[in-house]
Amino acid sequence: MRALCPAVAPMLLLLASSCAREDASAEQARAPARPAPGLNLLWISLDSVRRDALSCYGGGSPRAPGVATSPQLDALAGAGVRLENAYASSSWTLPTHLSLFTGTQELVHGVDQDQDRLPPDSRLLTETLQAAGWRTAGFFSGPYLEAAFGFGRGFERYERCYGPELARASQADFGDAQGSAYDPRQPASTTQQLSHRDVSSKRVTDAALAELEAQHAAGRPWFLFLHYFDPHYDYIPPAPYDQLLDPDYSGPVSGKDFFTDPAISTPDPREPSGRIRHASKRDLDHVRALYLGELAWVDAQIGRVLERLDELGLAARTLVVVSADHGDEFFENGGIGHRRTLAEEVVRVPLLLRLPGVLRAGSVPSLLVSHADLAPTLLDLLQVEGPRGTGKSFAAALSGGDDSEPRSVLARLVTTARARGELSGVRYEARLVTVRETFHSGSLKLLRLRSWPEPVTELAAELRAAFATEQSAAYAKEYLAWVDLALHPLDHDADYSEDFGDPRARAALARFRAEYARLSVLRTADQARTEPLFQDELAALGYASGDGPAQRELLALPLPGAAR
Repeated sequence: MRALCPAVAPMLLLLASSCAREDASAEQARAPARPAPGLNLLWISLDSVRRDALSCYGGGSPRAPGVATSPQLDALAGAGVRLENAYASSSWTLPTHLSLFTGTQELVHGVDQDQDRLPPDSRLLTETLQAAGWRTAGFFSGPYLEAAFGFGRGFERYERCYGPELARASQADFGDAQGSAYDPRQPASTTQQLSHRDVSSKRVTDAALAELEAQHAAGRPWFLFLHYFDPHYDYIPPAPYDQLLDPDYSGPVSGKDFFTDPAISTPDPREPSGRIRHASKRDLDHVRALYLGELAWVDAQIGRVLERLDELGLAARTLVVVSADHGDEFFENGGIGHRRTLAEEVVRVPLLLRLPGVLRAGSVPSLLVSHADLAPTLLDLLQVEGPRGTGKSFAAALSGGDDSEPRSVLARLVTTARARGELSGVRYEARLVTVRETFHSGSLKLLRLRSWPEPVTELAAELRAAFATEQSAAYAKEYLAWVDLALHPLDHDADYSEDFGDPRARAALARFRAEYARLSVLRTADQARTEPLFQDELAALGYASGDGPAQRELLALPLPGAAR
């Protein structure tokens, strides 16, 4: 390089310094914003809310066009991030919330059935935040969130927000708020049944408002978890939400006893978890409007919390998250409720996040994310060190960084149904165990099923070998198929193909196998469980479909497509 003229050199050095500062500023503008340490976390969990129920996702009632189902959450989404492709890890409350809190898939944490409890060595997000100095409190309103299942760990306060009748039943079934007297061998159907009729959202919000005041005064970063159960059936929203989305209905159907009301459906004898529809389209529209009315009621209660957050001057330093554990079916695929399939209407869920100055207001990322991905994402956004689980953080994508790596979602559902078998002319009682798993990769969704019998009654010695042979043959059979949701968004059974000649399907299957191999070796081997006595009662309420728990050692399946 040529030597510079002495008079010009200082000027060029000054210009270079100025350019360097401008380049740095431009680079900082392009880089993801970094949240300051010590942020608060408000996590709101919606029970049984499908993605297309929220008006910010296009939800609404044809009987009340233009009426928003979730105006408060819509405003939150407009000021934050609305995830387009968020998926639940299963289609019922217990395993999905444990995936949310542990950052692990159901295949890993191993809580597949009612009798399972979170293993002691599993680490909850709450425990990580508490160890980092966060004040922690949680208020829940549904039985599967009871501390007896493991949810109370890491909370300084973890409290039920039930009405008086349900509170008494829960106290009898679960003991104190930490589940000290829980015994899964005893009937818990009273608690489950009463929870369907309890109206609890105002209690959750009132408890949250009092806790916000205490947290604000304490001067520590805090984590507040709120679980709203009211969108779960029965669909009996308080006035005026009972007429908000279907003001002109005069028919006989109500949302009370939704799952067992013969005017809506009756069990299908040909399909253990299926229902025969009796409701007309008009009546079904009304039931769905009541469901959306429940959401609108909950939305108003959430609005009270968000308003108080603003009044206390906490909104700017609080990461707000709104998630749902699963959706509900309304005969899209032959049934109602949930915990029956892994169809899109029960696993595609809303997910909203707001953090002013860090998360881009109004952004709608299309990346594929799962329940297991949320806990590591929250820890990254809060800049808290600790176990991340097996999910994959998407914090970089939320704050403008690069997240171009391929993503996938594994979902899982274990069900049991009563069955009968016959060996050498001898009839026996059995349970039919079915494991459903889906794997999302891009727009492709893979589905695999395995079913096998397990004896309920003791078999005579001479029949055991024959039964073992029959069971092994059934266990080895696998249904494996795929669908392109970009072409078939309704996700009907008829849309699936068992032909994996398409190179995209083969590649997705290879990714499914690789992910299953990675996760299955991490599955918790030691699981606390005792035999239940309340499966029949739960089945009548739509919670379970069988006669006791499956043999745990069979539930971790071989790699998908092993015979191909």
